[in-house]
Amino acid sequence: LPAHALLRSFRGEDNARTGMAGSRMLSLDGQWQFSFFDRPEDVPASWLTQDIEDADSIDVPSNWQLQGYDKPIYTNVKYPFPVDPPRVPTENPTGCYTKAFCVPDEWLSSGRTRVIFNGVNSAFYLVCNGLFVGYSQDSRLPAEFDLTDFLQSGDNRIAVMVLRWSDGSYLEDQDMWWLSGIFRSVELLHKPDLHISDFKVTPTRCLEQEALVNIEVEIEGADQAVAASSCSLQARIYFEDKLVAEQLTDTPCDYDHFSKLTIELPIEAPKLWSHEVPNLYRLTLTLLDKGGNDIESEACNVGLREIEIRDGLLRLNGKPLLIRGVNKHEHDPATGHAESLDRVEQQLKLMKQNNFNAVRCSHYPHQPGFYGLCDRLGLLVVDEANIETHGMRPMNALAEDASWEMAFVSRGERMVKRDKNHPCIIIWSLGNEAGYGAAHDVMYSAIRKLDPSRPIQYEPDGSNTPVTDIICPMYARVDEDLWYPGATQAVPSIMNWIQRPEENRPVILCEYAHAMGNSLGNFKDYWDAFRAEPRLQGGFIWDWVDQGLDCETEDGRHFWGYGGDFGDEINDRQFCINGLVFPDLSPHPALYEAKKVQQPFQFEFVNTNPLRIRVCSEHLFRTTDNEVLHWQLV
Repeated sequence: LPAHALLRSFRGEDNARTGMAGSRMLSLDGQWQFSFFDRPEDVPASWLTQDIEDADSIDVPSNWQLQGYDKPIYTNVKYPFPVDPPRVPTENPTGCYTKAFCVPDEWLSSGRTRVIFNGVNSAFYLVCNGLFVGYSQDSRLPAEFDLTDFLQSGDNRIAVMVLRWSDGSYLEDQDMWWLSGIFRSVELLHKPDLHISDFKVTPTRCLEQEALVNIEVEIEGADQAVAASSCSLQARIYFEDKLVAEQLTDTPCDYDHFSKLTIELPIEAPKLWSHEVPNLYRLTLTLLDKGGNDIESEACNVGLREIEIRDGLLRLNGKPLLIRGVNKHEHDPATGHAESLDRVEQQLKLMKQNNFNAVRCSHYPHQPGFYGLCDRLGLLVVDEANIETHGMRPMNALAEDASWEMAFVSRGERMVKRDKNHPCIIIWSLGNEAGYGAAHDVMYSAIRKLDPSRPIQYEPDGSNTPVTDIICPMYARVDEDLWYPGATQAVPSIMNWIQRPEENRPVILCEYAHAMGNSLGNFKDYWDAFRAEPRLQGGFIWDWVDQGLDCETEDGRHFWGYGGDFGDEINDRQFCINGLVFPDLSPHPALYEAKKVQQPFQFEFVNTNPLRIRVCSEHLFRTTDNEVLHWQLV
């Protein structure tokens, strides 16, 4: 099914407003039946209709390599299989999952029921009650299928065949563990015959006196009799449970067609959203029948904010930003890529406590709940497409191959369509370390068309391409160009970039201050430059957490394993151990250095008689009313 914003199909506007209950959703998380095979050809044909006799139980979500099957593989650059795109090895580890479930009888009598796989690595085939439903790849975005015509009363059986390697694996060569399986939540969602199929929220003109909220809503009528009858759409916006704006719009729907409505709601004396003061409004959208009865409601949090590049500076609500950022992988030492929301929230709070204000989703869209937490806690986000071809030679081989163009573009478009309503997202990224090719030009244009309100970034060739609105170099030095062995040109320093007369883009390092081992020795040099030069607007440290996996020695002592510790012959050893925190989130010494250098208060010695210290706040949107200064003369 087409990508769209997060949908929940609430029963009534009150449920949508609170977001706590009343949605037409069922979770399929928990225990599934599981069988592992060395290759897909080994799977018995009978599995399509009946469970394998000696099948095991496995947790969903999880990675099967951390549940006792197969082995984890860590690489930074090289592919762990022969490079011959789009072909993959015949020896292709395969996991077969089955789950029995029932749906409410009312779901069978009307409406449409879909299943949503939020993350499966790397590709899978879906069967329901013995019938083929579909296929999907792109491990980091939802795969959604209409199950309506496959469901039956009583027990239903869903079967999923997951392949470790697919042609999509060539686009997912990120610096991380290669892990497989259903690693994000699986859900059933039921929508009425007449329903909201998508909506887009864009705050505009966010001024002190008034803000405007532009809302585009798509409505689908799946039943002719219902769709032909008149209905209306009610849009309401709340702040702290108080209604601040509403509009009721008539919306006749034609059978088997989408109706698209545009609503504009003014908000007086708006409370703007920022990373420092993350004010959130609540939008509810309710479809009403001709009698005024609720058909269904959808909802999302809304942050009133504007992001723009003006006069060479990236601005939030008109003010130039200073990005105190870090790159974050989805990683848990016990569960791999299946990261719980509790662990995500713990990490985001730890970032805030250590003076970080931004996260780059390296190098793929994260699970949906991550963005909701960033909206609420106040973190700026670079949302990045799930594309990296680091191990290709040349690196841009697939980006220049027309047969791969659709795969590139789809991964960018679907990311934007899913995440477009989150105020925390200030930049879209085309991916990481995939060279530069024609596919990126098409991808850039497609994302710009979908969302002209946010800038787009991409790093290749030191940002010497037309597909990035931001100069976002990787590991550029402060004031000295960097020559790599065998390179034909240097990596320009950040000072070099801002001194070029033809350049007026902001400079924000997508990766810098590599935090491996005894690191961040010259971190202050970068920040002296950031504070001295307005167009040097910060960067994202590589990276947040050590990607170690829980292991035990033969005598039972715990340690964190890295590449090569699992019998993986192709590996990049300990290069996954370069975070600011250990896998259990305890801090490395470098975290304290980052906290100190990035602190938003600067102290300057002015005089001794009388003693005078100048204190400057770098906060853009919050006052110092709740700050207390303690000082001591020693």
